[in-house]
Amino acid sequence: MIKAISLDIDGTITYPDRRLHEDALKAIRLAESLGVPVMLVTGNSVPFAEAMAIMIGITGPVVAEDGGALSVKDGRLRKRIYLTTMDEEWILWSEIKRRYPEAVLSFSMPERKAGLVILRTIPVEAVRALIEELGLNLIAVDSGFAIHIKKPWINKGAGIEKACEILGISPKEVAHVGDGENDLDAFRVVGYRVAVGQAPETLKAEADYVTQATYGKGGAEAVMHILRKFGYLGD
Repeated sequence: MIKAISLDIDGTITYPDRRLHEDALKAIRLAESLGVPVMLVTGNSVPFAEAMAIMIGITGPVVAEDGGALSVKDGRLRKRIYLTTMDEEWILWSEIKRRYPEAVLSFSMPERKAGLVILRTIPVEAVRALIEELGLNLIAVDSGFAIHIKKPWINKGAGIEKACEILGISPKEVAHVGDGENDLDAFRVVGYRVAVGQAPETLKAEADYVTQATYGKGGAEAVMHILRKFGYLGD
């Protein structure tokens, strides 16, 4: 039985320009009204993901920075949990700024605690080559919206496992919806996997269901499919 739904943000519940999709919002609120907690699982920073969670109205934990940071409700407040620290990431960031000035026009770095995210102004292969050249224990993953740089053991799957520990459920009782390669690790730990229509073939190949619609409309389709498949809605 699926007891919770985890959702990527960018490209999964948004339009291509990152605006929240109305259909996805309605589907999420329907799930919550039926007693199915929704978790946001994203590469975005914790403050951004927390704000999204409040505006959308979800009750589940927030898994941010590709699984390296969590935000959970603690009464009326939220408690943040970090699964790693930043050290080698800052070494790499300094070198990227020196060699690729265009990458400086990137997402806000000071607020991030568990990994870097840079715009796709440079190829992910160049970032991986630089990591190898510097001898750093980091990986770079292209989410389709940005390049995520992190420790090898930090991923969405690890974040979901920690979130489930807090919720008191098994990761196998979670259905995950995503659209990028950084959702593959989430797929490996959950019980049901949905890829949004525009996802890469590598993700679709591991999915139990692929939506016909793309972006936020696909995310809405995914949530409704899960609710119907696992008996929360009638046919």
